[in-house]
Amino acid sequence: MTVPKALYRRTLQYPGGTTSPIVQVLLPFVAGFFLTNLFRAINALISTELTSDLALAAGDLGLLTSVYFLTMAAAQVPIGICLDRYGPRRVESALLLVAAGGAALFGMSQGFAAVVFGRALIGLGVASGLMAGIKAVTLWFPKERVALTNGWLITLGALGAVTATAPAELLLAWTGWRGLFGVLALTTAATGRSCKSSSRSG
Repeated sequence: MTVPKALYRRTLQYPGGTTSPIVQVLLPFVAGFFLTNLFRAINALISTELTSDLALAAGDLGLLTSVYFLTMAAAQVPIGICLDRYGPRRVESALLLVAAGGAALFGMSQGFAAVVFGRALIGLGVASGLMAGIKAVTLWFPKERVALTNGWLITLGALGAVTATAPAELLLAWTGWRGLFGVLALTTAATGRSCKSSSRSG
């Protein structure tokens, strides 16, 4: 069943009179999920430089990698409650600022405890990456378009893991792992800002 254009436009009215749900809703949340996957895979790329600079043992590197998943998993239930109560825009934008702070701390860290804490903040900050996007899609897209739009959200967001290979390696060779995380911190903060202004409510 096709949704009439008039109804579609009326459902998707945004501040400033624009009616672009793909640009104003989908793409900011795709970027958030993209960063979730990028941060998940980035440790494999920087492991050699990281262990050398901070004198990490194999067990240290394992803990550093796993703390991301531990904080992400622990946050899922509270995040689900917050998404229902405050909406995806507020939750995702706030958490991405936490992730940006974690990335900045990670890049500036001089010791093991600091990088673990930074990595934990990153895991917490990107923990809503998928579900916030799905929630936003259900709020702002007609029911008949939700399945297709969620498919695009997951497909495009998953490219973050691909970016953590050769593309990020090029940047790593130019900036080093600390510079790479500085770029990621700025990118994450900008994504959080775009999510915050992505819709008038939710």
